[in-house]
Amino acid sequence: MKHFTAFCFLLIALSNSFASFNLPDSYLISYELKYSYTQDSLDRFWKSRNIPQIVLPVRNAVDMYEVTYKGLWLDSTFITAKGVLYVPKTETASAEMVYCHGTRISLGQGYGIQDLEQVVCMMHAVDNYIGIFPFYYGLGGGDKEHIYHDAWTEAMSTIYMVKACREIYPKLGKSTTGQLFVTGYSQGGHAALATHKVLESGMFPEVPITASSPMSGAYDMAGVQSATMFRKYDRPHYLPYLILSYQYAYNLWPGNVYDVFKSPYKEVIQDVFAQPRNKDYGYVDSILPKIPGEMVQDSLMELFKTDVNFPFTCKLRENCLTNWVPKAPVQLCACYGDNEVMYQNTEVAYESMRQHTDKVHKRVFGKHLSHNPCAPFAILYSKFFFDNFRKGKKHPERIRGGKAFILKLGISIANNQAKKTLKRTGKVEEDALASRRRK
Repeated sequence: MKHFTAFCFLLIALSNSFASFNLPDSYLISYELKYSYTQDSLDRFWKSRNIPQIVLPVRNAVDMYEVTYKGLWLDSTFITAKGVLYVPKTETASAEMVYCHGTRISLGQGYGIQDLEQVVCMMHAVDNYIGIFPFYYGLGGGDKEHIYHDAWTEAMSTIYMVKACREIYPKLGKSTTGQLFVTGYSQGGHAALATHKVLESGMFPEVPITASSPMSGAYDMAGVQSATMFRKYDRPHYLPYLILSYQYAYNLWPGNVYDVFKSPYKEVIQDVFAQPRNKDYGYVDSILPKIPGEMVQDSLMELFKTDVNFPFTCKLRENCLTNWVPKAPVQLCACYGDNEVMYQNTEVAYESMRQHTDKVHKRVFGKHLSHNPCAPFAILYSKFFFDNFRKGKKHPERIRGGKAFILKLGISIANNQAKKTLKRTGKVEEDALASRRRK
């Protein structure tokens, strides 16, 4: 609780000092219509993915916009950032749903539902949610470099995207219900919980949160998740990504940061994370050691194990999200079989928060579901969780159809993601672009 209290005082101090910032007159820089998705084209996409409309019906057409906006950086200046906005074409007011995306190494990002994570926004937008998809700072063509698993910049890029989107709605004649839901998967789970925490810090009273549903996030960065450095692990690239990110933002090591790594991994990491950074993380993982700690100099690993004031250890502790008390409802989703972001992250966060509030709920399921196959199930649980509050209910209810229903639907979606190529998705994008051109 001591670390959380200090963090809150810092946020309040920052909010009180906002008058000294050079606040922009507008957070929105520009927005551009990219695709107009008709109901027919979305019906075809739903069919190609075996998404049953009885559960996730396509109720309306959707317009998708590229958004460029200003967000607060670490030095209190405002930088340029990017994101995507999905707006349902309805006359009724819509709730806002933010989806925080998972780990990405590549700097260039796609726009539209050829990006599978943006399908989550579309799943909500066809049911009259506004879908907000921020790229973290440094991604998608924004300024600076992305700071991996940094709670502050994750939250800032998300919150300022929301603020910029709210400047767009009046221009589109779009009204909102005032409800804001936040979710995300993997790194996005960490970002979603970080966003919830900052929104309740007092720094942004104009952006109240209704509920959040973080999914499979590494909330216990200095505990459960850091233990993966010392055993066989499927995603060893997470460690150099963290080290390089924290060095860029906080200058934790003197001299050349690549000297942290042993050869030949030093040279591999330099190649992978250098500009233009277009390597796939699967490629990276195939050439790094299966025990991540083996790529780091032995002397530094010993400091990590023994020195509680080791700078990297301190930074991991700062980015833990387990020791605070939310006011708005939170649903934590994870799978027991997750081999990348261990489900114990969710257990630790839940047990810590549950001691102080009954606003926190958890859904841990899927003994044999690893990280990626877990995602469709968690996404469905999150959508239904938000639906309850959108209908005016104050507490989550039993998921309609129960676990068997979620299992059947989730398997259908997961299997299709594995089997389908992006060829059919491209056809939907062509239809959407053609619709825009006809206007």
